[in-house]
Amino acid sequence: MAEPADPLPQSSERLAAERPQRVLLGIGLALAAIGLFVVMDTIGKQLMTRYPMQQVAWARYFFQFALMLLLILVPRYGLRRLVRTGQPWLQILRGLLLAGSTIAMLTAISRIPLAEAYTIGFTSPLLVTLFAIPLLGEPVGWRRLAAVLTGFVGVLIVIRPGMAEVHWAMLMPLVMAVCFALYQVLTRKLGSQPGESSVAMLFHVAWVGSLIVSLIAPFYWQPVALADWPWLVAMGALGTLGHLLLIRALAMAPASVLTGFIYTQLLWAILFGYLIFGDLPDRWTLLGGSVIIASGLFTFYRESARRRGAA
Repeated sequence: MAEPADPLPQSSERLAAERPQRVLLGIGLALAAIGLFVVMDTIGKQLMTRYPMQQVAWARYFFQFALMLLLILVPRYGLRRLVRTGQPWLQILRGLLLAGSTIAMLTAISRIPLAEAYTIGFTSPLLVTLFAIPLLGEPVGWRRLAAVLTGFVGVLIVIRPGMAEVHWAMLMPLVMAVCFALYQVLTRKLGSQPGESSVAMLFHVAWVGSLIVSLIAPFYWQPVALADWPWLVAMGALGTLGHLLLIRALAMAPASVLTGFIYTQLLWAILFGYLIFGDLPDRWTLLGGSVIIASGLFTFYRESARRRGAA
């Protein structure tokens, strides 16, 4: 829900009084967004028992793009604000990376449990730390590098190479993590430039992804039962709403505060995986996930401490 407009300038006392409430509301919006993303993936996993992954990916992007087009009718946005950007090629690259991330994740969850896919995918925030060194020129100390290496030890615990037969789909969350980490780094780079709005960045991601999967999906298309169309539309709606809630959450609370709540995805994944698919993570997944989550939280703690020191 949007906040009411305040025609009067806010005093420092009022901002200080409202900040805790805003942060709490931001955390609530972030948790809701994370829950919506897991519901979207759960629907996708269920649909992929009847339809090809490429067709499900098409629904996820096409209906998100269609819903984003409705913003043209909103006076506050309009077509001009949706498409305005000073870095069109960077926007396209972001869209390609996110589309690759989505396809890799859908491929993974079509063959392995949600909890395992999310656990391995949690390496994405750690990869952001590595990619930020050459792409953003950010300094990274030995503590954060050690945390990144520890996180990948957690991945090895989950996958257990040599101890059990490794399904090739276990590698797809790593592909997702690489694509999504690069997407996040480019988003950070683009977001720091003047004139680039978050809504326009979301719109460009939607049309690029929709174009890519629309070129692929016809080769795998299967007739859709009438009862399944609402679920296909729901994937696009949940993705759109989740992203908008996350954007709003970041406007209310610092990213360093919200980052730790990303890992609640695992709780949602375990719950839905058990209730809908009868899957429960084994002890290796839980152990490796704990290592990865601890590494990620330490990395963000060091990042926030570094930023406070710089400030």
